[in-house]
Amino acid sequence: MTIVLDMGGVLMNHNMPECIARFTDILGEERMKTILGLAANGEGTADSLMEQYERGDISTDAFIEGIIQHAQRPTTREEVIAAWNAMHGGIPAERLQLIQSWKDAGHRLFLLSNNNDLHWHHILSLYDMSMFEHCFASHLLHMSKPDPRIYEAVDAQLQQMGCEAPFHFVDDILINRTMAEEIGWKTYETIYELDAKL
Repeated sequence: MTIVLDMGGVLMNHNMPECIARFTDILGEERMKTILGLAANGEGTADSLMEQYERGDISTDAFIEGIIQHAQRPTTREEVIAAWNAMHGGIPAERLQLIQSWKDAGHRLFLLSNNNDLHWHHILSLYDMSMFEHCFASHLLHMSKPDPRIYEAVDAQLQQMGCEAPFHFVDDILINRTMAEEIGWKTYETIYELDAKL
C-alpha cells in the first residue's frame, strides 16, 4: 500500500496559543492580527504577512524583517524564529510507533508538506525522515487553500515511482482530502482512521 501523510496536523501536535502569545508580545495584539494575520486555527488571514510567506510570495528574510519592522519593542531575528517554532508542539511517540509499524509491514510511506524554510528547518531538527521514501514539499500546498496542481503532480510522481494505486492520503484538513479524492486517492482524517482499515 502507498501511504501519503500530511506532516502538519496529522503527525504533529500544534501549540498555537503559545505561538500567538509570543507574536502578540512582539507585535502587540492589533498588529499581530492585522499585519501578521495569525488566526487561532493557525491560518493566515488574506494578504497578511503570514499568508504571503506561506504562499511563497515573500522570502524568509522578508517575513522576519517584516515582523521586526512592525514590532512594538526591540526584537531580534532569533525571537521571531522562536515565536514561529512555538507552533510545533512536537510529534507524539505513539504516532511515530504506529507509522514505523506500517513501514515494518511493508507499506510505502511518503510525506506531503508546505516547504517554507522556517517550517522545514525546525521539523528536520525534530524528526527522523528515514522511514519515508520521499517528501513532496511545495508552496502550492497552503493550509485550507491548496492548489490542486500539487496533488496532480504528486500523483504523477508516485505513478512514475511504480507505487501501487490507489494512494491512501491522511490529512486533517477537509479541503485537502476533497481535492485528493477528486483525483482518485482514498483519504482519511487521522492516522488512526487509516490504521483501522489496514
